[in-house]
Amino acid sequence: MDNQPRKVRLINAYFKESIKFYDLDRPVVARVIFVLLLGVLFRGYLLARPFVLDLYTQYEQLFIRLQENMSLDSLNSVLFASGAYETIARSFMYVALIFLGIRVLTFFISLFYGSWYFFGLTNPQMSGAQRTSVFFARLPKIILFNLLFYAAIYVVVAVMVVATVYVPGLAVFTALLPMVILIVSTLYVFKDLLIIEFDVGPVRNFRKSLELTRNSRKYVLSNMMSLYALGWLLNLFSMDVENAALALFISAFLESMLKLITQRLSVLMFIDAASLERKDRVSNQDETLV
Repeated sequence: MDNQPRKVRLINAYFKESIKFYDLDRPVVARVIFVLLLGVLFRGYLLARPFVLDLYTQYEQLFIRLQENMSLDSLNSVLFASGAYETIARSFMYVALIFLGIRVLTFFISLFYGSWYFFGLTNPQMSGAQRTSVFFARLPKIILFNLLFYAAIYVVVAVMVVATVYVPGLAVFTALLPMVILIVSTLYVFKDLLIIEFDVGPVRNFRKSLELTRNSRKYVLSNMMSLYALGWLLNLFSMDVENAALALFISAFLESMLKLITQRLSVLMFIDAASLERKDRVSNQDETLV
């Protein structure tokens, strides 16, 4: 680490490097990871599509039937006696499990890319086998921390939802939970890189992750929100495509790009926030002199 502390900069300082998702010190790794991401996303979306359509149809039919008769007896008849509740719950469970599987797989694949990119900048002499070994050695801690992290978020959401039932006035705060969760998740953007680089314990990582963004939270939030907005804009390209499979492919392709770009931005900000030294430029200069 450098003696002089540095702060995270605005996204324009990182954007040029971040968008080069294909640019690793070993380009074949970037290509393989991109294809893996694209395959998981596209196949997952194709698998989820019939269940999503079925769920939408069931909700639509239920809404129409309830509109015809809004009495309590009709609610019991339509929702429970007819088996509509079980059918909707089953379809929702299938959709939730598929999307959870997609998110988990793409998280690990994109994080492996991020760790490879990180070592390429800070320790370019490290071999591919060493980078892979470090990643999988740290993986149990990463998994444990993320389980604790998202379990904590789930508990907070559950408590707020239950509290809203008894105190309706809390509904205003409950409605803001998605934005609060997004902000909290963004402030913990370095949580996985901290474990990869410093082998921080899962419990200690809660404090260290926040400390690392303490002096630059405004820039971290601004930079990551810019990428979220970019992702939303990119998804608009697939909305007007009539062919469903093609629309899903375009969406998966753009999302794969964005996940890798997000990893690169996170790594670049992490290097500044942790005051780490980049050695890739030194290596490039040495190769040029030779």
